[in-house]
Amino acid sequence: MEEVAQGLGVSSWSVYHWSKRYGNAEGMKKHRRPGERSAQEKLKAVIEYEGLSEDQRGEYLRREGLQSDHIGAWRESMEAGLGGGGVSATIRSERAADKKKIQELEKELRRKDRALAETTALLVLKKKADLIWGNGENE
Repeated sequence: MEEVAQGLGVSSWSVYHWSKRYGNAEGMKKHRRPGERSAQEKLKAVIEYEGLSEDQRGEYLRREGLQSDHIGAWRESMEAGLGGGGVSATIRSERAADKKKIQELEKELRRKDRALAETTALLVLKKKADLIWGNGENE
């Protein structure tokens, strides 16, 4: 980059920023991180990768800036999505048990809230009764 900057008579900083800004022009493909790709791009990558021979796959991965692990994870994710949501019977039973436990806890919480409200009301009434009639200590 230094040679290019000297040849053009500009600073290397300018060449760096020009290449960042305009380097994506015709014929140059910017490699995006695998996590930044949309679902459509991931699907397209999996389909293209699966259609290639073993010899072509390495070149494809290098060209796209990917690893075989990315393609494998995306394929598994898509298969799980197509296979009934990917929720096993064990997970469904755990969710049902969790839901039942939550309902029981909410019921117990409501009961305790009512008991606390009743106790608070009784204390307030006792204080008011003591103010009106006295607490009986002076008699």
